[in-house]
Amino acid sequence: MASPSLTSTVGVRPFLVGMFVDALGNGLYVPLTLLFIHKVTALPMTTVGLGVTVAAIVGLAANPVAGILIDRFDARRVLMATYVLRAAAFAAYPLVDGFVALIIVAALIAVGDRAYYPASGSYVSALAEGALRDRLYTLLATARNVAFGLGGLLSAGVVSLAGTTGFEVVALMNAASFALATACLVLSGRATSAPRSRDSGGYRHVFADRPFVILVAAEQAYTLIHLILPVALPVYAVTVLDVPPALLGILYAINTVLVAAGQLPVRRWQRHSRRTHAMALSGLIMMLACTAYAATALLPAGTARIGGLVVATLVLTLGELMHTVPSWALAAGTAPPALRGRYLAIYQQTWAVAAVLAPAGFSALLGTAPALLWLALAALVGSAGLALLRLARRLPPDAVTPPQA
Repeated sequence: MASPSLTSTVGVRPFLVGMFVDALGNGLYVPLTLLFIHKVTALPMTTVGLGVTVAAIVGLAANPVAGILIDRFDARRVLMATYVLRAAAFAAYPLVDGFVALIIVAALIAVGDRAYYPASGSYVSALAEGALRDRLYTLLATARNVAFGLGGLLSAGVVSLAGTTGFEVVALMNAASFALATACLVLSGRATSAPRSRDSGGYRHVFADRPFVILVAAEQAYTLIHLILPVALPVYAVTVLDVPPALLGILYAINTVLVAAGQLPVRRWQRHSRRTHAMALSGLIMMLACTAYAATALLPAGTARIGGLVVATLVLTLGELMHTVPSWALAAGTAPPALRGRYLAIYQQTWAVAAVLAPAGFSALLGTAPALLWLALAALVGSAGLALLRLARRLPPDAVTPPQA
């Protein structure tokens, strides 16, 4: 549980409730995104796929725009805007009857999704500092993972009970979840805002900050590793290892449960560690996970390979747990308060870039030689870890080593 010094901070409790409700709504539809849209709109699956792709491209611009708006206004207002956009879009999904309408609605959701991350990260930075900020990031990650899993179970129950109508119910429930999250932010009150400057150099200042640019480049390697489970593993497990597709759901469930349950214990373990070194250690563990995935192909088909995948996924999950909170806190601590929105927008853009690169890149390497994928990912994250160790001296000291609560 959070200490009184954190939970008594103005706005923290409503904010956490809002984050939980937001993640619960996301869990309702994310696992079945394309099928969900297909059922709700009755549009052909090929049309849905194209529309979602176009919307995702539009969403790429949301991160940098959100950064400007956060620095110009404040993170809380931008975060509320992301909720309002998605609430309106999900409420409109059952009314979509054509390709143009689909692109408009899906683009609103994509923009809200992409802008959410720098806005929420900036708002956490306004609510807490130092070790308390790390703790709040930990609670946020835990709450979102638990809520996402519960949302997936709730969605499955609604669809199984109500059939096609259930997808429309899910759309309206998701719209309601974002509306409720907005209300929670209204109740949270105003956190202390960062000083804002109209003459701060904008993104030119961000890209001129070489240590931060190196940090972003290192983070890009980690985001690619995070996409192993949803993007690379399904193809690798089924087409290369010839394991039952049902195993993928089990592996995903194991990862989700352990990430939700492990955030607080891992955070306690890391609380005395420099964030750069904690991230570097997580990179080493991710390298071991890549090695374990590659070695699984050498095991006999059947139970041995299934066991190898489980072990590799457990190692990967530990690496993810050790990376998440230090990464968020290091980026927030490195950013100057007046430009924090822009800094975090560029940092979070690594996820958008990874989402574009991973499907085609992972597939190409797996099609050429599966071992190449694991070798490439291990080399990338290993290099990122070494870069972080060298970078520790060039980043702000209080960002690297937070004061203890």
